[in-house]
Amino acid sequence: MSKSKDLKIVVVDDEERAVEGLVELLKLDGFSATGYCQPGRVLDHLRRESVDLLLTDLKMPELDGIELLRKVRTLDAAISVIMITGQGTVNDAVSAMKAGADDYLIKPINIDELEITIARIREKRELLAQNRVLREASRDLVGRSDFIGRSLEMEKIFRALRDVAPTMASVLIEGETGTGKELVARALHRLGARSDKPLITINCAALHEGLLESELFGHVKGAFTGAVRNKQGKFSLADGGTIFLDEIGDMALSVQAKLLRVLVSGEFQQVGGEKTHYVDVRVLAATNKDLRAAVAEGKFREDLYYRLNVVQFTLPPLRERSGDVALLIKYFCEQIAKREQRQVLYPERAAMRLLESSPWPGNVRELENVIERAAIYAKDRPIMVEDLPDHLQPVNGSICTKERSGESTSFVGLTIKEMEKRMIQEALERCPSKAQAARELGISVRKIEYRIKEWQQ
Repeated sequence: MSKSKDLKIVVVDDEERAVEGLVELLKLDGFSATGYCQPGRVLDHLRRESVDLLLTDLKMPELDGIELLRKVRTLDAAISVIMITGQGTVNDAVSAMKAGADDYLIKPINIDELEITIARIREKRELLAQNRVLREASRDLVGRSDFIGRSLEMEKIFRALRDVAPTMASVLIEGETGTGKELVARALHRLGARSDKPLITINCAALHEGLLESELFGHVKGAFTGAVRNKQGKFSLADGGTIFLDEIGDMALSVQAKLLRVLVSGEFQQVGGEKTHYVDVRVLAATNKDLRAAVAEGKFREDLYYRLNVVQFTLPPLRERSGDVALLIKYFCEQIAKREQRQVLYPERAAMRLLESSPWPGNVRELENVIERAAIYAKDRPIMVEDLPDHLQPVNGSICTKERSGESTSFVGLTIKEMEKRMIQEALERCPSKAQAARELGISVRKIEYRIKEWQQ
């Protein structure tokens, strides 16, 4: 170990000779070390000055090591902790690690093992410090590279990302298909304390019940037909990092129960196995379904819903942030030009108006696909109306796909509600999108959608 004074270390053990021996050893190695035989005095020490590393005995009469760890973390969440146990049982080690210890050592302490453990913790702290500096330097850019938008709705998302990312809270991300739920998950991981650890993603809708359980938790050889070897699950691969459960609303109830156990205790068993495994994983989940409604219908566990929904992100559909469409188009055009190594060419004015007036049911993903396709047809010129898909094409040179007929509509004998229904229906027939129909009628898209749902009941 290098003769470095970069770590301030406190040793606590109810055996005075053990404390004196460890402190002397640490000082010889160049560290600033202090020792106590009374755990309560450690808390007083932390209130006076900062400490980087705590070495504490697990079994002490006044206050055991795990309870001391919890109290210490309330004073300084960043402090590293090595637990020292005389028993050396697996249960002691598991309890210490679940309580948040960085590592553990068994008495009598092996000097080489102690030095290796401290060196590993020092390296981890250095990496975390570097990550914090990088995150702070890029904090104002959160979302600006992955998320494009200046709308009020997106600004709320950016602010929430900055607040939530550094925490360990479980997050539920809701939104329609194509709104960017996976981008939010990646941003939360990248800007969080676990950015140096893996982010493991799994699509819960893509796998049937039995296969999903195996993918999440792993299986042992012979657990089912085709299980020819042991397999690690996604939770094991994500240990220490983050797991992103996409389309969690499609998860079977039986798998939900096992997921809940992991969230509550960090415990799980592989398919076909009897051994209990422990992981420390941050869980992010996403869905395009209404999970509250699924809970009410008995299709999603209420206890799991609240475990996942510690923090909720609701991503707005593109039709509710129409002011961002032009920014997104500009970004996609620039990305295409960069990839193809050619001049940046934006849509001409008529094409841009048509693109901005679309409701984009597939949201940002649909818009990106349309621009990609149009750029192929446009080649080395700006995107024009004729490069856009058929469903966006105007008829007779008009933004509306159907011209107004010369015949006047008679409303004689109709109630106001019936008149409103006929006007909305005719506008929807004339125009290529709800957004254009809403502008023509002088009402909001949301009102049109509300009326349509009302008529379908």
